[in-house]
Amino acid sequence: MRTTFRIFTRLFLAIVIGIVAIFAVANRSSTKIDLSPLPFAPELPLFIVILGAMAIGLVIGAGLSSYSRQKLKWQARTHRKRAEALEKSDEGLSTPSQVPQARSATPGRHLALNED
Repeated sequence: MRTTFRIFTRLFLAIVIGIVAIFAVANRSSTKIDLSPLPFAPELPLFIVILGAMAIGLVIGAGLSSYSRQKLKWQARTHRKRAEALEKSDEGLSTPSQVPQARSATPGRHLALNED
């Protein structure tokens, strides 16, 4: 199974590299890049401009994605700590009368705890 996956991965990468090579050969003509406020305007091959823009977009997208994932990890850690604190405080309630009991909710509302 693992060798099959490796073969398909290498085949896919070979196809992508071939497509990029064909794209680079077809777009070799020089293009003037005007960086308006800056005093210089470099001339670069068109494929470098296009692939560079794609690479910059990939880096920005990956950065935003990893930031979002990290934010979710922080929230999960906060909720886990809160749950652990609630479990520890629940262990301190020894008699059943101290444990809050669920009571019926009014229509359109969630169940509430009766802390009598």
